[in-house]
Amino acid sequence: MKLVVKFTTSDGKVTTATFDRATGTVVSDDGRKGTYTREGNVLKISGDQSVTLTMQGNVPEPPTAGFTGPYTSSIGTTGTMTIVSVG
Repeated sequence: MKLVVKFTTSDGKVTTATFDRATGTVVSDDGRKGTYTREGNVLKISGDQSVTLTMQGNVPEPPTAGFTGPYTSSIGTTGTMTIVSVG
């Protein structure tokens, strides 16, 4: 299953990333690549940029397109993540 997720920081910067659940890999629209694990509402990304995102609220399992919720990151950013598509 692949998920396309849009992250919008509180200052308006938008990054879209594709998460491949089968391989545990992630690629962002600006070319950064890495691996990830999800533990509940915590998403740990390692690679070109390592960061931990903590999503607020109940993230659906399995994920559903259209889900939106706030997040905070280990690098000091906050914003909103939106699941664009699940396939």
